[in-house]
Amino acid sequence: MPQIFESLPGMEVPVGDIARGFTRLWADTDAQEMKAMQCNLVLHFGLNTTSEDATEQFRIASRFAQRYPSRVVVLCPLREETAKLELRAKIYGECFLGKSKGDTRCIEFVALSYPPAARAYLQDQVSVCLSADLPMYYWAHRFTSSQRLAAYHYLLTRAQRVLFDSALVPADAFTYPWPKLAAVRDLAYTRTLPLRQNIGQFLSRYDPALIAGGLRKITLRHRAEFAAEGNGILAWLRKGLARSGAGGERGIDFEVTSADCPGSFKLEFIYAGPPQIFRWEVDLARDLAIFEGDLGTGRSMLTVGAHLLAPEMALGEAMFF
Repeated sequence: MPQIFESLPGMEVPVGDIARGFTRLWADTDAQEMKAMQCNLVLHFGLNTTSEDATEQFRIASRFAQRYPSRVVVLCPLREETAKLELRAKIYGECFLGKSKGDTRCIEFVALSYPPAARAYLQDQVSVCLSADLPMYYWAHRFTSSQRLAAYHYLLTRAQRVLFDSALVPADAFTYPWPKLAAVRDLAYTRTLPLRQNIGQFLSRYDPALIAGGLRKITLRHRAEFAAEGNGILAWLRKGLARSGAGGERGIDFEVTSADCPGSFKLEFIYAGPPQIFRWEVDLARDLAIFEGDLGTGRSMLTVGAHLLAPEMALGEAMFF
């Protein structure tokens, strides 16, 4: 995977010269007064990451850091075994204007390339690269094996949040016994926040007893590329309905499938008898959601905008909220 490290922006420096490299980088600027860092973000590329994908995730991290000024450490593992224990480093700095004329901020990136044999030395090097006394968040992107990722115990246990995208990682990512399971967050679930808010706002007009009474089955259809988001929405519904006592002793059947979904998502609540209905259809290409409901108080229809959170916004939501 050497092409990933080489495709990222920045100036290569000796690993032991990272701090002095930043000093030289900002020497003729006022950046020292503008680097009010809020956190550390470690972006760890898995072996399935391509050069193009790595560049895009780097841009996402940059947009995130503009909103939440951060020291970003990017880890680029080499696929090939090598006898050398050499680590390579790049540094990158960027300044940008905030919401006002005097709001200028600067952020810093450190990229580290390392062979598998040097993994034992990575902890010390990462700890040196992080801004001291600030919380650290760990974003594992496209890792190929949960067990292999678990070998990075230092990052998994120190991080305030461990982030991954369930659309891009192994199926056992949810069931693997992570050392800090409560810290794990799924970016696929997080980016559905606007959709979950829309559903919640529509249903909030009804008494919970009307929603739960007689509910027998929930079906969620989705386009194939939205499987992870669909699973997240259904898990959210399952938890919320369980709190309301829906289904009683019989319980509720849940079904999620990619069949017969011309739009992006189609959700339906199926009740024991009429006139109760609830349907929700979303077409993300048109930024459109249509609600239809009759839960015993009359038929209601509503059309609203619909979108997923932007990647940098999903990062912030998963990290801090």
